[in-house]
Amino acid sequence: MRELIKEAIADLKKNEGFIYVTSEGKRIDLHEAATRGIPVTPVNPKDDVIKKLESAGLYVTDGRFMNDFNELIGLINGSSTGKTSKRRTFSDAEKSKILEEWKKVEAAGKKSKAAFSREIGVGYQTFINWLRG
Repeated sequence: MRELIKEAIADLKKNEGFIYVTSEGKRIDLHEAATRGIPVTPVNPKDDVIKKLESAGLYVTDGRFMNDFNELIGLINGSSTGKTSKRRTFSDAEKSKILEEWKKVEAAGKKSKAAFSREIGVGYQTFINWLRG
């Protein structure tokens, strides 16, 4: 696991922006591809890193998983009393996923907005603001 994380860090540090791959999936420099007339597809290296981490069981794009994981680390290190005190920011994609999940929960009538927001680790008022859009 440690090696996987180190590889992910190295991949993201060395690839600023997109990388380009051929139809065979081989990485190629954009200028070289243009010179040789090879069609390429731009690929975001973050997507590749996320897939590798998820295949190892680390769901870094799942807000609830990351909240739980960070809480666990805090408890192990003794720097937390069970709740994370550091503010968490959510990407637009994460917010969209959360709001989609809320629509399902709301349709089923399973939970209140307050209970749902507590479960996902988001403040109630923040969640209400997201709903208002």
